[in-house]
Amino acid sequence: MNISFLLGILAGFLQLAAYILYGKQIFHGESRPNTAAWSVWTCLAILGSTSYAVMTDDPAKYFLPLASAMATVCIFVYALSTGKFRQIDTLGWFTFGLCFFAGFAWWLFRSATFANILSVGIVAVSFIPIYRTLWKNPSHEKSLSWFVWASAYTFLALVVILRWDGNFVCLIYPLTMIPLHLAVALMTLHKRHILA
Repeated sequence: MNISFLLGILAGFLQLAAYILYGKQIFHGESRPNTAAWSVWTCLAILGSTSYAVMTDDPAKYFLPLASAMATVCIFVYALSTGKFRQIDTLGWFTFGLCFFAGFAWWLFRSATFANILSVGIVAVSFIPIYRTLWKNPSHEKSLSWFVWASAYTFLALVVILRWDGNFVCLIYPLTMIPLHLAVALMTLHKRHILA
């Protein structure tokens, strides 16, 4: 077993650790999941992880997305069952519809790569509701789990580079997820500092 494979596994376990932290934050009322974002993320985690696995065909690269999909479903079901969600707005419904479009596009074009690129773009759009929420009220989130998620995606980007096969598309997923998650973490810190 080489170092790049171990880093891929580490990235997946970091991802799971972030979800455990986030689940505890929900349980303690320290985070209030954005319904729109988490609904879309649940759908996209399943679509994105399967398309990324097919696209990369490398367990070191797709361990994180598969771990993420399983954990996202668990967080979604837990938060939904405990009534911790807020209502979905128009943008949320729009991005949720885009998620189904990406799945249909995969089926129609038979291209995991195309589906994965669409998924990543839709994930980026799905972060807008959480950014808006945090801009108004940073107490809806804590930064730690978001920093851990950003770190996990950083490790995944490193794994893709270390196990380079010439497919630049494999970098789109982690290199997009890093700033999306990091922005959430930094917004909570920045706004907390301003409000203090």
